[in-house]
Amino acid sequence: MDNETIGSTLDQVADLLEIEGASVFRVRAYRGAARTVSALASPVSTLPEKGPGSLEELPGIGKDLAGKIRELAETGELAMLHELKSRTPESLIHLLELPGLGPKRAKAIHEGLGIDTIEELEKAAREGRLRALKGVGPKLEAQILEGIAARAARGKRISLAEAEAQVEPIVARLREVPGVLRIEVAGSYRRRRDNVGDVDILVAADVSVAIGKKLIADPQTDKVLADGDTKTSVLLKSGLQVDLRVVPEETFGAAMHYFTGSKAHNIAIRTLGVRKKLKISEWGVFQEDKRLSGEREEDVFEAVGLAWVPPEIREDRGEIDAAREGKLPKLVERAELRGDFVAGKPDADELAAITSAWRAKGGAWLVVIGAPRSVIERAREHAGVELFAGRVVTIGEGGSIGASEEELAEVDVVIGEIDAANLAEKALTQALVAAVETGCLHVLARPFGAGKPRQFDVEAVAKACRERGVLLGLDARFLQGADGYARAVKEAGARLALTSHARNVEEVELLRYGLDQARRGWCEAKDVANTLSAGELRTFLARG
Repeated sequence: MDNETIGSTLDQVADLLEIEGASVFRVRAYRGAARTVSALASPVSTLPEKGPGSLEELPGIGKDLAGKIRELAETGELAMLHELKSRTPESLIHLLELPGLGPKRAKAIHEGLGIDTIEELEKAAREGRLRALKGVGPKLEAQILEGIAARAARGKRISLAEAEAQVEPIVARLREVPGVLRIEVAGSYRRRRDNVGDVDILVAADVSVAIGKKLIADPQTDKVLADGDTKTSVLLKSGLQVDLRVVPEETFGAAMHYFTGSKAHNIAIRTLGVRKKLKISEWGVFQEDKRLSGEREEDVFEAVGLAWVPPEIREDRGEIDAAREGKLPKLVERAELRGDFVAGKPDADELAAITSAWRAKGGAWLVVIGAPRSVIERAREHAGVELFAGRVVTIGEGGSIGASEEELAEVDVVIGEIDAANLAEKALTQALVAAVETGCLHVLARPFGAGKPRQFDVEAVAKACRERGVLLGLDARFLQGADGYARAVKEAGARLALTSHARNVEEVELLRYGLDQARRGWCEAKDVANTLSAGELRTFLARG
């Protein structure tokens, strides 16, 4: 069982424990463990039983939780989960599938009104019967109906690049509406997660500005889920849900913080606020009933004694302590990138267009993978950036390199790639380390199998790469789990090579999505080889 599935299972345990009324500390422990395990780059099965790097050494994971996690990793099952499910009505478990309906409220609805299915819940909400429950009013009923509609219509999560292509034109059109003071995209989109389920757009404007009508009339809008003065929700033709919220300018910063998330980060910030007798919400920072601040996002962090935290690392994975201690990383910036790895055997004209586009972006070098030397030599005459010849070589199951010394000598950069589809975690790790130790590679590609990243001991491989001076590739076309991978590489003291594998001018833009994941992995310029100058890259390639 992979780490993400283990994390989801622990979250499910937390939900069922909360339904049963378990202590808040126990529920939080399972939710914290879910986040910690999901963020691990290396499989749980590769962690040592005891000592440094073991499960028990990870934040918030003690002996009991570590045992449960190992049980999941080794067997794919958890006896505790089966026991909890046996004590929980199956219908109540189905209600938990609805976004925004937490365990406590699902239980209250189930027990108070005898509702067993989402269909029954929708009928009760439309008839106004949910209001018989304490704390449920017209607003919450509308939110529940909106969530049900979105669940029925929404497709799967889409890539950040796909979401950006749909959202940016919409935001540009909304920005033109008279009376709009500020407009920004929040949520996982702003945190630059590799995939997006829905999009939150915040607007600072007077409620009289009909910006919601503009979204409803947008050519990409397919279905209206909610249409109010301060909130409009639609489904695009692609199935992507877009929520537009209008907030006063004096609360825009607090709203941006709240709707950017993550949920775990927000909880941590609010907890710090409580300790200072402050209430922090999307409406601002309050002391009792007096609003102290909230126009700027920095106001929220300053209220709890923290430096502003970049959105990409707001996941409650150490950023709170780092901000408190003045140890936040200076995340690598787009302007610091000097090089890229392009591919697809472009012809001389296409390569010339790519080099011209890269030069216009301030680039200094490109590694061209797979193109004949003659094409590269012709392109060098007018490139304006330094070109290096690259080649991908196959890594065998035992770590052997599928090319002769003579063949390797014909290129400047050797990239090792393995087909990991049929290799178990341990065998894959051993093969990668063995390949690195041959001394033949400059870059080790991240292993994939059947289109998905394969689990391996990233720490062990990254340490081998650090010792041998080998870069670890992060392919901007395949970003699932790339943020955790990037952070593990950084923490091992190794360095990433971001690769767009661009085959044409348009695909040069892909590199920034790899950069997003490097930033989510806390990477600074020193952690990313693309920030090297052409001269520094030549020095690196000339080693040993």
